[in-house]
Amino acid sequence: MYDAQLSKEQEEYLDALNKQEIAKKDLDGVTVQRDRVSRELQEMKGEAEKLLAIYKEQDELLASVFDGKYGSDQEYKLESELDMLLDRKQRISAARYKWHNARVLMHHACNQLAFACRRWQDLRNVRGDNMQVRYHVATETRNNLIAAAQNITSAQRYLNTITFPYCTQQEVVTLSNATNNIYTDMQKADRQAHALQCYTITHRRAAALIQWFDHVLATTIEKDLKASATLASNKDKQLREERLRLMMVKVREVLGSEVEMDLSEDDNNVEEADDIEQELAEFTEADKVSLAEDLPTHQDGGTDQDTTDGGETAPVTTGNELMPGNAEDRGPSPLPLNELAPPPTQEDLFGDIEELKRQHEKEMEELQKAQELNKARLDQGLQEKLRARRSRRARQQAQEEAVSQVATA
Repeated sequence: MYDAQLSKEQEEYLDALNKQEIAKKDLDGVTVQRDRVSRELQEMKGEAEKLLAIYKEQDELLASVFDGKYGSDQEYKLESELDMLLDRKQRISAARYKWHNARVLMHHACNQLAFACRRWQDLRNVRGDNMQVRYHVATETRNNLIAAAQNITSAQRYLNTITFPYCTQQEVVTLSNATNNIYTDMQKADRQAHALQCYTITHRRAAALIQWFDHVLATTIEKDLKASATLASNKDKQLREERLRLMMVKVREVLGSEVEMDLSEDDNNVEEADDIEQELAEFTEADKVSLAEDLPTHQDGGTDQDTTDGGETAPVTTGNELMPGNAEDRGPSPLPLNELAPPPTQEDLFGDIEELKRQHEKEMEELQKAQELNKARLDQGLQEKLRARRSRRARQQAQEEAVSQVATA
């Protein structure tokens, strides 16, 4: 009775110690992410200020050429259309960046889950009386599960507007709960099997999520980005030609002669869609086994696989990476495309792009009304001038007739 009570207290102590270390690892991971985001924010702030300075210089140059106004209604129209296309392209480019980074995180999470599953299976080959190695193997498994859960959570943060069809937040909670009980689960074969089933299912769904990412990137995001980049490039070319034409008119008015200008495109103007941004996602690595030294151990025993043929102790992996050519090679088979979850909607991927179109159409309608109003005013002024001209001609004719009558008399 006393031994059973002591064993139960030791089990509770190990579970509490495990939860404490998991919480500390989560806190450390969040702290690292916070610091990384702060550094990236400062770098992006400097790049944004440089870009704003370039735009300001361009606006000042155009204002000096066209006296603070648009050179023509066509220039205004082309610039508005280009702004809309660039905004759409920027949204799609930002979506691609997030999805690529989320995929990088899921790739590492999938590898860590694969290693954890294989390492947990190795536990069956360790003799029950060799507690030190058993704790060591369980801790390696636990560290990889923690790292995988953190990487999945980071991927969810990258795509916070997307509902994951696999590896949902609830599934991550289930995985974390299983990780909390890992030292209890390792004590009995039935609990080991149940825990392995949880890890394996999560691994399969992580692989399915990566496949889903690849499908969405290839069939939607990349195609839309290429199309939007082409449209923006063509519209930018039209705006450039219109501004150069207006500048030639301006120069002719000042100098009174034609000026030759090169209207050909710059060969160095490469479409941004062809440049794949370097992934900047920083993934969480599994910690090396450190807790095993602090855990209570029983009298050393052997394992079925802990010695080499020469009698030397076999090296134990740290858990930071996959064993070469094993776990990843035995990964889950890809799902058929007809079984994959449907892709997200355009609004979920890129935001409300239709609102941009509606705003652009409204601006074009206002421009059309302004043009019609200006035309009506010009027509009205022309009619008044014509009436005044006819009135002058009538007075001149009347005067000529009166002069003629006086001369005849």
